[in-house]
Amino acid sequence: MAQDLTQGAISPLLYRLTAPMVLGIMAMFLFNLVDTYFISLLGTQPLAAISFTFPVTMLVMNMAIGLSIATGAVVSRSLGQKDHTQAKQWIGSSLYLSVLISICLAGLGIVIQKPIFELLGAGSELVPLIASYMNWWFSGSVFLIVLIVINASIRATGNTKLPSLVMLFSAVLNGILDPLLIFGIGPFPALGIQGAAIATFIAWVMAFLIILRVLIKQGLITFQPSPLIRAQWKKLLSLGIPAALTNMLGPLANGILVAWVAKYGTVAVAAYGVGSRLEPLALIVIMAFTASLPPFVGQNHGAGHHQRIEDAVKKSIQFIFVWQLLVYVLLCLLANPISHLFSDDPSVREVIKTFLYIVPMSYAGLGISLISTATVNSLHKPKISLAINTIRLFALYVPLAWLGNHWWGLTGLFWGCAIANLLLGILVMSAFQKVRTDTSWSRRLLSV
Repeated sequence: MAQDLTQGAISPLLYRLTAPMVLGIMAMFLFNLVDTYFISLLGTQPLAAISFTFPVTMLVMNMAIGLSIATGAVVSRSLGQKDHTQAKQWIGSSLYLSVLISICLAGLGIVIQKPIFELLGAGSELVPLIASYMNWWFSGSVFLIVLIVINASIRATGNTKLPSLVMLFSAVLNGILDPLLIFGIGPFPALGIQGAAIATFIAWVMAFLIILRVLIKQGLITFQPSPLIRAQWKKLLSLGIPAALTNMLGPLANGILVAWVAKYGTVAVAAYGVGSRLEPLALIVIMAFTASLPPFVGQNHGAGHHQRIEDAVKKSIQFIFVWQLLVYVLLCLLANPISHLFSDDPSVREVIKTFLYIVPMSYAGLGISLISTATVNSLHKPKISLAINTIRLFALYVPLAWLGNHWWGLTGLFWGCAIANLLLGILVMSAFQKVRTDTSWSRRLLSV
């Protein structure tokens, strides 16, 4: 049963939607963090190998998120228009499309992974380690992509609790299986880095089966193809491709940075990999808002309640700004123990601490830009979101990181990343203030 998000006080509603997503998204990113921790116990080389996989795995996940954004936008809009039959048809069509896309992506990834990781700077001694992990990861990504799309469909109904619980279950299962399969505890074989990937594969399959069963039981899906499936696929792709490109730009930019960091050696890559996997955890509340805000925006967009959308965005930005400042202070205080948690190597620990002292100070600016892109995607304007992220990454993030790296080395690269995030946050807020005097900036966006 869909929850009506077009009525009631905005702030309590947003917090009620967001709170379960904090738990769910934290569970998803703990997935990577737990893998990183156990693999770090194998030594610096396996840690460096898993660090090279991060841009590629995030690229695939963000393609899935692009399709999920499109699914959430059309389903929530149909629900806002009180057309539940159409919403169910959208869910079915998106499920079939996600299965097709995920199989193609997994097969392509397995075939071309070697030249990709060599391009990222992985040495010949790391490529076999990476392949032993990625072959299983790509196979499991078929279930992950479909799971992400199904979760978006359920969130569009206003139910953020169920997807979060399923993500938490998969993270706990992965955490239990990781040490068993990596180190060979009890009857299990010691598979090293490959064991982490197999644990991930099993966790994703189980989570997929659970969420699919719930979807069927609650009558939220029909397996009979819609007579309009081709037109619906076209609409989903028209929204999903720009949204996917938007989300893929981040891993692409991160891949460029990994290649630059690789020139400083395996120690630098290992430390940067830890920092990159800690970053999503530091952004957990922002990510929760970007997952819970779209159902609210989509339903109110369908109902024509534009002022509620604008009020929700304003309240979200105000909260995110204060929250991320608190997160930065906490990370600075915990930088030393965090670095010791992930490495015994003093050189690795030093780079981790440098990352935590510099980059997280800019997460408030990054959060503002992410809230804005989530909103415009829900208003069926993914090209505007793509433009915002293109400016952030390729007019600011990569160029400033390059300048910092060129003049001040690895520390300068971190400063370049931080300054870029802050500058974009300022630009987005300036644009927001400029159009606030308009009768309705959301109406204005819809006319673009």
